[in-house]
Amino acid sequence: MASYVFMKVLESSAQRYDVGINILSLGQSNKIKREIAGNYIATGDKVLEIGCGTGTLAILCAEKGALVTGFDVSPHMLAIARKKIQERNLVDRVQLKQMGAIEMDKAFDNEAFDKIMSTLVFSELYSDEQKYVLGEAYRVLKHGGLIIIADETRPNSLVKRTLQLLVRIPLMVITYVLTQTSTRTLKNIKSFLTDAGFEVIHQKKSLLNSFGLYVARKG
Repeated sequence: MASYVFMKVLESSAQRYDVGINILSLGQSNKIKREIAGNYIATGDKVLEIGCGTGTLAILCAEKGALVTGFDVSPHMLAIARKKIQERNLVDRVQLKQMGAIEMDKAFDNEAFDKIMSTLVFSELYSDEQKYVLGEAYRVLKHGGLIIIADETRPNSLVKRTLQLLVRIPLMVITYVLTQTSTRTLKNIKSFLTDAGFEVIHQKKSLLNSFGLYVARKG
């Protein structure tokens, strides 16, 4: 699975980020992005991507006819994203911003978007940050709009959690040594979505329940 430490290493070489993340997620990253764009994005949708990285998902959505706003804290990621967007002649359909998720309150108007999406971002946030971002997502999403989150999750089964930890613990140690932080799987994202006012309408898990997709609607 994708981990914080490897994501940070890959971010230092943004050109390798897409390949690396897809390998680390055992193919789930690219697969889930295609699923999101294919199943949940329609022509004319105004879409916000939280943590757009190198623009892969934003491009997929723009190619379906959506108008996409994506933001990321990494200037290196955004530079790669801009190049990819220009190469595909999608500059008029994708707008990029350099900012963090906690800056959403100043960046976007109320009910500005039809869809909000995020992949492998919420697992980098603390619980309070997740709650804040979901609150802001609810504010900027139109009535009846969807939020789609794909990320690492915590398996319910003790056996599956043990298998997951066997893989994650060495990465957590390396991460702490390098960055003084640790990885965090999503433990309560469904309840956080509900608390923020969303109705969870679809969810599925894969890879020993360690990777999840959550789709929720603003009522």
